[in-house]
Order: sequence, then structure tokens, then C-alpha cells
Amino acid sequence: MNVIAKIKIDKLKFPNNESLVLKNINLEINQGDFIVITGGVASGKSALLHVMTGAIPHYHNAELSGTVTIMGQDIKEMPLNRMSDYMGFMMQEPNNQIISLNVYENVAFGLENQELPCDQIDQVVKNTLEFVGLGGYEKRQTSSLSGGQAQRIVLAGVLALKVPILILDQPTAELDPQGRQEIYKRLGELNQTQNLTIVLVMDRIEEVLNYANRVLILKDGEIIKEYSPREYYWDQIKYRKKMLRTGRHFFLNSNKPKESIAKISDVSYQYNNQLPGCEDINLEVFKGDFVSVVGLNGSGKSTLAKLLIGLLKPAKGEIHLFDQKIAKRNLRKILARVGFLFQNPDHQIFASTLEEEVGFSLKLRGERNDFLNQKIDECLQFVGLAEYKEMHPQRLSRGQRQLLALASILAGEPEFIIADEPTSGLDENQGYMIMEKLYDLSNNGKTILLITHDLAMAKDYSNRLVALYKHRIRLDIETKDIERHREELKAIGLDFPNSVTFKEGYDDTGTSEV
Repeated sequence: MNVIAKIKIDKLKFPNNESLVLKNINLEINQGDFIVITGGVASGKSALLHVMTGAIPHYHNAELSGTVTIMGQDIKEMPLNRMSDYMGFMMQEPNNQIISLNVYENVAFGLENQELPCDQIDQVVKNTLEFVGLGGYEKRQTSSLSGGQAQRIVLAGVLALKVPILILDQPTAELDPQGRQEIYKRLGELNQTQNLTIVLVMDRIEEVLNYANRVLILKDGEIIKEYSPREYYWDQIKYRKKMLRTGRHFFLNSNKPKESIAKISDVSYQYNNQLPGCEDINLEVFKGDFVSVVGLNGSGKSTLAKLLIGLLKPAKGEIHLFDQKIAKRNLRKILARVGFLFQNPDHQIFASTLEEEVGFSLKLRGERNDFLNQKIDECLQFVGLAEYKEMHPQRLSRGQRQLLALASILAGEPEFIIADEPTSGLDENQGYMIMEKLYDLSNNGKTILLITHDLAMAKDYSNRLVALYKHRIRLDIETKDIERHREELKAIGLDFPNSVTFKEGYDDTGTSEV
């Protein structure tokens, strides 16, 4: 096999931090490999990719001991801007690579720097957008894109460069199940037909196993094991059977009167660019409900959540929280009883330390220092971030920042929790931990509205499933009845993945039922 990259890292550490981010890495990448890297929060996945691209040490200030060569070139000796001749890099946060006001300019940016003719750029942009499933989006404003659409646009810009190596950090984290399957299939086609080398980091990798030939597990900065896709899959099946609680569904006692927490009546919302957000929404959430809202990217899920907390004002219809109509005069009082977890944790993190972040709402309420300190410690302990109490939040990984945002929400002890993709950026273990906590809160009388792409988690933890399709509610069902509505869900692009067929030539072929 033709080795095109050699990564030997003795140690990697950042200034003012004695702990090693990476250590004892010895990895060779062959031309045509499709490598998936996974591991827990802060295991070093993104740092490893930054080393491969040369961002470390050229851009990020870090102490790197070792040698990294890409296609025979030592990254320490190569200017960072030359790396784009060899590889395309998609970062974990799509907004970090959205640099233009419209989609066309964003995808064309790299091609324009290569000084290609305008007609050639036009054709490449058109073809690449169609390839990622966004044909006709050239004139769309980037500010109007959903998180999943933004990821597709960034991927299109990387693919347009036609480089021999793709380095992708969580490229489908904000896509719905259908979108993830489409992107993985397209990447698999490029890998097979063009011998494109792909190195991809994902927290949950079952869906991409169809196309991979190597799976690397990182823990505490080290590659602790390399699996074949088949070996990894069966290990995960055994783990899931051990971890997942079954028969967890709970339902409100129908003999007791239901207390309304949120009521949305005939609500519609349209964005300034005339794109619909929600249309004719009617939904009621009752005390103790655990409602999962599912749907394809751009179906209106996040718009619905923002309408509920007054970030958006409906064009028509009314919204009531705790039997009070949302209005400017009472919004602050109502929202004191609501906790909202944004899809992107950076939209709500602003303090200089984790301790300040979690304690902010408690200080506003004038809580005593002893209670405040105890609550901060409890919340940070729960999400596994107690040891980072004095650290700046931006030094955390994306997954850790998501955990921090959740801790800051829970510190205020809200009655109604709206969580927009709370497991985004987390590995399966951390995701289940978050869901277990939300489940326990619901069983203790809290009301949860969860927005998620993970149908399996929705089925296992919620009592109601609300499915949006083209900005309208298509289904509102009890989760225990989900199998009876499976064909309806499939018709609107929502289904449970049920098989993995392993890539030929690298592993035993065959299909393994979940």
C-alpha cells in the first residue's frame, strides 16, 4: 500500500497546561484509506486533526514533539497555506468556515484563490452543491441556513478544491439521519471511485461503518486500539445491551387533570428572506411531559423552540407558557421558570470561568454564597467538569462546552427545559448520561421538550414524539406507538438505521442486523 501520511507524535501540550493533549501517537495513513476516529470528550480527536493539517504548530501555539509528513512533506517546514494543495479540512464548527454572505461565494472562495476561470468556478460550485444535496442554493444567504445546511455548505467548499486527502471533524453532527446517510454515501463513492483518502472524526460512527476500512479509538490523547469496522460494531452492540435501559417509557396518569405548561395556537413564522419557519403550529405540552421534536434539517424544529422562549415573535397565532400569553411585559418573569439549551453552546457561554458560567443565574437571584458554591459544585460534578472549575470555557472541547451549557441551565432549577440537540458533540456514553439526567428530571415533575435527530434516544426516553415536516406538525403520537407509525415517519425522511453492510476488500462482507 502507498503510505501518504506518517504521524508520529511523542507529545503535544499547550502553554500553561501540564497535561498532554496527545502522546505516543504512531499512525500511518495509506492512499485510499477511509479512517474513522472516535473517542470520548477531550480524548484528543480534534487536536490530532489540527496536527495533520499543520494548524498545530503553525497557527495554534503548542509544543509538538515528533514528526508529521503529508505526501512526503514535513508539516513543520511547509507554510500553512501550502497545505491546501494536499488536503481539505472541515472544522467541527461550520460557522468557523462560513466566510461569505451567500452560499455561492462561500463555496467558490478556495477556487477563486486558485485563480480559476469564472465559468469553471461556476460549474464546480453548481456540481458540488448538487453533490452535497443543496443544488440551487447558490443565492441563498448563509445567515438563513440551518446548522445541517451550513455543514453541507462547508463540506461543498472543501470538496470543490479536489484535493487528495479529506480531513473532516464531525462533518454530520448537525444533520438529520437521512442527511447523514446521504453524506456518508457520497463520501464513500469518492473514496471508492477516486481513491480519495478520508480521515473523519465522529462521536457516533455506526452509520459510517458501511464505508470505512479502519476505526481508531482515542482515549486521553492516545490511540488505544485500532478496530476493523466489523469488530468495532459488535463491540458496540455488546456495550449497548449492557448500558441501555429497556422498557423505560412513562406516561402521565390519564385519571389526573393535566396541567398545561406550554400551548401554541395557530402559530406561523416567516423569516425576513421570506423563507417559512413554522406554519399553522398547534401543540400543547403538559407538566411532566418528555416531548421529543424530530424532523429533517430545516423543518422548523429550532424555530419552534425559539418561538417558545420569545426569541422570535410569531407572525400569527398565540403562545402561552404557564397559562400566560407571552408578551414583552411579562417575558422576563415567565422565562425565569424556563431553561433553554441552544444547539450551539457558544451562543450562551460568556463567562471567564466554568464556575462563573454555572453560577451566573444564581447570582442574579441573590443566592447566598454557601448555597451558590454548593450548587455550582453539584452541577459541574454531574457533567464531569468539576476539575476544570477555574478554566476558561473556550479551552474546553465542543462536547465539554455542551456539558457546561447544560450545567448552567440545571443550576437555575427550571420547571420547563427546552433542549435543542443536547447530545450534539458528545460520544454515546456522554449522550446517554445527559438523557438519563433529563429523564430523571422529567420523572421528578420537570417538563422536557427535546429537539433531536436521534430517533433511538427519542424512542427510549420520551413519552411523546412530535414530527415536523416542511414546517408543519405531521405527527404527534405517544412514543409507545412509534412502531405503528414507522411507515409515516419513513415517508417524511425519518427512520431507524437497521443494518450495517461492511466495506468489501477490507473486512468480511455481510449484513449485520441491529
